[in-house]
Amino acid sequence: MSEMQFQTDNQNEFGRPPEASGSDISGMLIKWGIASSRQQAEYVLIGIAVAVFVIAAFIYFSGSGASDVPTTPNWGTQTN
Repeated sequence: MSEMQFQTDNQNEFGRPPEASGSDISGMLIKWGIASSRQQAEYVLIGIAVAVFVIAAFIYFSGSGASDVPTTPNWGTQTN
């Protein structure tokens, strides 16, 4: 019985996908000298994302509580 062989394109089916030449932000961080490795660049991006969420939560929850819209209707309270 002969052995079956399949031709592949040197793709790792279950591993990390090959590096794309699109918007590779971690590659840009390495090029700019902010990070020295891809893993360090990913940690920097995670830190930036966490900081953005913390700032957004701070802005959202730090409202003064005052409202320009009256909470109770003023019907019939005007005097002429």
